Amino acid sequence: MKRLVPVVGSSLYLLASSPTAMAEVVRAVPVSQARGDGPIVTVELYRGHGTSLNFRSTGETIRRAWLDDLSKATLSFDDPSCTMAETESECAAQVIHLRRIHPLEFPNLPATPTTLLTVLTDGGLYLFRLAFPEAGSPRYYSVDIQPDSLSDNLQTQPIAALMGNEAQLIEQGLRVAQARNLITQADPLWERVQRLITAVRQGVHPEVAAAQVGVSQALIVRLIELGQSVSPGVTL
Repeated sequence: MKRLVPVVGSSLYLLASSPTAMAEVVRAVPVSQARGDGPIVTVELYRGHGTSLNFRSTGETIRRAWLDDLSKATLSFDDPSCTMAETESECAAQVIHLRRIHPLEFPNLPATPTTLLTVLTDGGLYLFRLAFPEAGSPRYYSVDIQPDSLSDNLQTQPIAALMGNEAQLIEQGLRVAQARNLITQADPLWERVQRLITAVRQGVHPEVAAAQVGVSQALIVRLIELGQSVSPGVTL
């Protein structure tokens, strides 16, 4: 039986910004997959580490979240009102932070090796399988749910492999994406990419800037590739 998750705390998880640890900080997941079109998205929770589910790229607002097994994980939201929300309209979060805890025992609630997290937003229903590895370390610290139009064919090569005029290439790539109707200036993601461009121009490493503004490395690589596709002298 699904139960509304008791929220523990209400703070955003701040991503580490060390360039050496940035390669796998953000994992991009397309909206269609997170909504059940294809294999269910599995999110691993390791001891001593947290993981965030970031819905900001979708522009959607989280209304409810449920865990089937409450004994191994807790949730917190970036909107404090979600802690005590009694109706869907009272919660307006866009980020969920997951934390693994020492197993608890609940009467009549069997413990399971994995559990289902259901997230209801004002745009749809999302499903995630939470797994609890006994060993190893995280491959990512944030799962960025992205519109399919910007998640298709994303590359995972490091940004460092595409270094050189990064800010200009990202900006050109953003214009290409806009020209192809993949993004508009009204999309929440647009403003975040603009902040990333500003940070890169100020000398921040692209991987660090991507984590700071909450966009995936894969998306930035894709924008750089789109920017590289523009012939010199061509105005979009």
